[in-house]
Amino acid sequence: MLAALVLAGGGSSSFAQETEALRIDVTLDEYSFLPDPLRIPAGREVTLVIRNVGRVSHEFMAGREPEGNDFIHDLFGGLHVNIEEVDNTDVGHAHQADAASHAEHAEENADDAHAHDEGHEHGTMVEARAGQTFVMTFTLPEDRRGEWTTGCFLAGHYEAGMHGTLIVE
Repeated sequence: MLAALVLAGGGSSSFAQETEALRIDVTLDEYSFLPDPLRIPAGREVTLVIRNVGRVSHEFMAGREPEGNDFIHDLFGGLHVNIEEVDNTDVGHAHQADAASHAEHAEENADDAHAHDEGHEHGTMVEARAGQTFVMTFTLPEDRRGEWTTGCFLAGHYEAGMHGTLIVE
């Protein structure tokens, strides 16, 4: 009888709850990320809802060893990451390193003070204009456990303190 309930979808809904992506809200503001630290479980699908409540554009990137305007090691490198805009504001962009050239990136952001080097392809990132919201869905493998850094590398933002801690548990 219990097997029939489970096969028919009856009984406890704990299985459905465990298979849904874990939602974590991330807020970008003048020159901070919240929550800090950001804790993400390994091996579970996670959806970050990234909202820029600031007055200027901000990036969300995660990695290790910041160098110049990027991280040497991209937390999301080699992984499938789905990034979508979820609000109705003027469309910005979200991309992985191979999705857009720097020339396109610079042209789209000519009005924003943007510090990326000419021709530099960067790791997985979301760039959100003021008021924009993106969702980023992914599953981090067990080998990504440990401490990482979040950062915004738009001109002067990282230096102004726009970086935080991300812990993969």
